[in-house]
This record gives sequence, C-alpha cells and structure tokens, in this order.
Amino acid sequence: MNKRFLATSFLIVLLSAARAWAGHVVWIDYSKFNLGEWSSVNGNSPPKTSDLNAIKKQIIANVTEDYATFDITFTTVKPANGRFTQVKVLSNDAGGLFGCSGEGCGTGIGSWDTETESSLKVFAGTLSAYGEFTGSNATTARLANSLAGTISHELGHILGLYHCRAADDSFIVGCSEEGTPDVSNDKNARAWHIMSSGLSWGLTEEEKATNDRFFSKHSERRKLAGAVQLRNHFAPLANVNGGKTPKADLTYGRLSSPDVMKWYVRLSSGSEFGGYDEWSDNAGNAADIFLTGDVHNDGRADLVYGRIQSPTQVSWYVRKSNGSGFSGYNEWASDAGDAGDIFRLADVNKDGQADLVYGRPLDKATVRWFVRKSNGTGFGNAETWADDAGNIGDLFFLTDADADGDADLVYSRAITSNEVKWWVRRSNGSKFGSAELWHSNGGDKGDLMYVGDADGDGDADLVYGRVYGGKGVAWYVRRGTGYIFGFAETWANDAGDAGDLFRLGDTTGDGMLDLMYGRPIGISSLTATPDLTQVRWYGRSSLGTGLSSVSTWADAGNEGDCFP
Repeated sequence: MNKRFLATSFLIVLLSAARAWAGHVVWIDYSKFNLGEWSSVNGNSPPKTSDLNAIKKQIIANVTEDYATFDITFTTVKPANGRFTQVKVLSNDAGGLFGCSGEGCGTGIGSWDTETESSLKVFAGTLSAYGEFTGSNATTARLANSLAGTISHELGHILGLYHCRAADDSFIVGCSEEGTPDVSNDKNARAWHIMSSGLSWGLTEEEKATNDRFFSKHSERRKLAGAVQLRNHFAPLANVNGGKTPKADLTYGRLSSPDVMKWYVRLSSGSEFGGYDEWSDNAGNAADIFLTGDVHNDGRADLVYGRIQSPTQVSWYVRKSNGSGFSGYNEWASDAGDAGDIFRLADVNKDGQADLVYGRPLDKATVRWFVRKSNGTGFGNAETWADDAGNIGDLFFLTDADADGDADLVYSRAITSNEVKWWVRRSNGSKFGSAELWHSNGGDKGDLMYVGDADGDGDADLVYGRVYGGKGVAWYVRRGTGYIFGFAETWANDAGDAGDLFRLGDTTGDGMLDLMYGRPIGISSLTATPDLTQVRWYGRSSLGTGLSSVSTWADAGNEGDCFP
C-alpha cells in the first residue's frame, strides 16, 4: 500500500456550523488540472495523458481509503442533486501554497452543511518547485500521494476539523479550536494524522510524498463521527453464506489498485469471526457505492455496487453469493439514479428480494423517493414511491418498522442540538405512505444512529450511541412498538471508543441485532510510526434488554478497507 503525507495548508476562515451529520458527496473537479508545470513525469517528456489519468485515478483511490470509515461518496462529476463539496484541483504554482479552504479560496471550516455547494482548492503546480516531485521523483505515485493528502486535509477542514485535531486530545496541552497546539512533544507524534500541518510541524516534502495519511482512532476521527455518520450505519452487517441459523458475517473490500477491489469474508460462528477467505479478486473500483443484500431470495446476501458514470447516470452491478464466494458480475441497471442521490437496498414489497431504493434531494426541503424492484436478475423500471419525504441533512433508513415483512422508510431530523424528531412512512408494496411521527425527541444531534430489531420482536428499534467524556460511548435503545419508538433504555454505559467503526448485525443468529465495533490496533505510542493495517473487532451481543460484556471477535481488515 502506498504511503503518503499531507502538504501544507493555510488561509482558513473559521465558521460555526450546525452539523447535519448525514452522509456527504465530494466532487473532485479535475477540469483545470494538467501537468503543464512538469517537464517530465515517469520519465516521459513531456508528460503523457496516461500519466495524468494515472494520477487522477490514484488520488481517488487514496482519498477513498482516507475516508473509508465515513458515509462519504467521492465522484469526478458534478452531482446533479443534493449538497456537495467541490474540490478544485488546479494546475498552477501558487508560490508555496499547496491547498486552502478559506476566504478567497474556499468556503471555510464546517461549511459542508451550511452551504449547498462548499468548496476548497488544491494547487498541483506548487509541487513542481520541489526536487522531491521533479526529475526521477516525478512519479505518478508520489504526486498522487501528496495531492490526495492535501485534498483529505482540506476536506477535513470543510467537515469541521482544525489543525489541533492532529492527534489524541489527551496528548495535546493547550490545543485551541483555532489550531494552536502545544508543540513540546516530538513533531512525529502528530505528523501521522490528516489534520497535522506541515506549516506548524515542519514536515519534509519527502514525508508528504511517501508517508501514510489514514485517519486514526485519534481525535480527528472522534470529531468527524459527530458530523458525518459512519459508513453503512443505515444497514446491518449481512449474512453472506446462508445456513439454517443465519448469522451476520464480516465482509470487507480492499483496493489493490484504483480499478481493483478485492473482497474478503470472515464467517460468524456465533462467538467470533473466523479466518478470512477471499470471495472475489476483483469486484468494483475506488469510489463505487457498495451495498449488500439478498437480491434474488436464496437466503444469502449479495454484493451490489453502483458506479457514477455521469451527473445523471449511475450503473449498478451485482455479484451473487454462492455461499463461498461472489460470482462474476452482471449489470442489473445501466442507469438508475443520479450523482448526489441517496442509495439504499431493502425489500420493500415483501417478495424476499432486496430492491434498489433511492432518494433525490430536489431542494433543501424536498426529497423524492424512487424504487426499482428486483426481479431476481435485474432492477426494474423506476417507480415514484414518495414525492416528498424528508429534507437534505436528514438521516434515512429502510427497515421493517411494523413487523409486516416489508421495509418502511424511516427518517430523522435534528431540530436542535438535543432534539431529534423521527418519522415513518410505511410501505404498502407500491408506495411509502403518509408521514407518521414516531418520536418527537429520540437522541441528540451528533449521536451515532442505527435502526433495526434489537430485541427480536420483529419490528425495528432505535439504537443510538452517545460519546461522553471525550472517549467512551453509551448506548441507548428505544423499542419499536409498530407505531412509535418507546422510552430510552440504557443498554450499555460504555461500549467502544469514540472513533471506532460501529455496526449492528445479528452475529449470533438469535434474531436480535448485536453491537460490533472495529478499532485500529497498530499504534503503540504517539512517537512511533503507526501501523494501521490491522483492525480489531469487538462484539457485545443483544440480550433483549441490554448488551452483553465485550468479547474479541477477530483481527480483520485495515483502516482503509470498505466494510459495507
């Protein structure tokens, strides 16, 4: 795996923003990007179009890995709908400035959910002034590493992060929100994290070209988890191999190149995830939209992925599970949805086959919902299931809220910092019905939100985690009754750390969703070079009234893997 490091950034305007904490779309705009500042790249003089294309692809792969933990979609086309951040990759030399996200250069810290179109700039040509990126050092990998690191850093600002979020809060004395940390510790203590600044800590250009820039379990990831929900929080872990007592398994994809995603599965035994098996050596590209679900009613979840082809075209592919691997791909829809739509996979008509469901933000207060039903070999024609259900920034779930066997549309909206309203629109097999208020206040803005059957009674419950004390996470359940979410019950006072990757899934096969969480374990000290290539997974099983004590389920995957 390539190692990379951030370029320096500055010119940041501080803005206060109320976090919507929904998913987000990031458009990497290459329209003004070329290699005109270089006499040669990869030994080619002048640089070839293939060199430029290779850099573009590798940038997408790197930033996708950097933000793998979060519900963020990257695309190289302007989204047709919804809120997004534009990353303007420019070819000019900005006189020592690598990237910026403030006044005259972008929309500023925390602007992703206050602006319909937030923005930042990256100046690729600046690299051409340094020997570390010219001559024999002008390779696609080195250029892509530094540019991707700069993008991830500036995007961190747009999402609400400051330079002082560069390492664990407990190790920074006097770290202010404006980014003035105590630098008495070795600069390498902070240099391994995306929000560290070369300007502040004197990173070398060689480090920017070669060092790894993944998010860690440290403070910047904790901070982001309160702004952007974690990846696939809207769907439980899936059972991919079937069986008489189906148990949710751990499935994950790893990029071996921008165009090759390898997939691995660790099957659940009911008490741990077993050894890994490769289920596909090539299924999907960097920045594809990955989902799992049983699309042809054989009891096994399949791998489903969408690829953004243009602002108004997303193609969808399915690789069916055969119980021990994902088969060859088939195109299930050549054009289903737009860039910027909200994509979900769920059985909305009670035929046992997961359907493709997507919401289209038409304006800040209007989201239109479409369904393409699965026929077992493809997704059918688009049907409008709700003309207006939800607002931009709402959290959307597809789950069986009333135990009638089909998935309903559930969504929440943060009204204030400690007031979140919940609505349900029930499926009748052909439409989502009128909005019903299921709770006037369930959770706080910034909580980790999940919906699913935690107590085994067939209808969906509201499950949410709340960070306290900077690190610990308390978990609450509001049981579904078929018409409302009930009162809050504390199911665990401390389960997991802020910044862990949390998922629900019936890993024990008893019909109740359990709490699983992964944590990178490769950081032994702040001054050591971190190894983020191993994630340890923990489980707390649902007892129907609370969560069990913690147990270790597997060391599986790394920080940049995709866990759908």
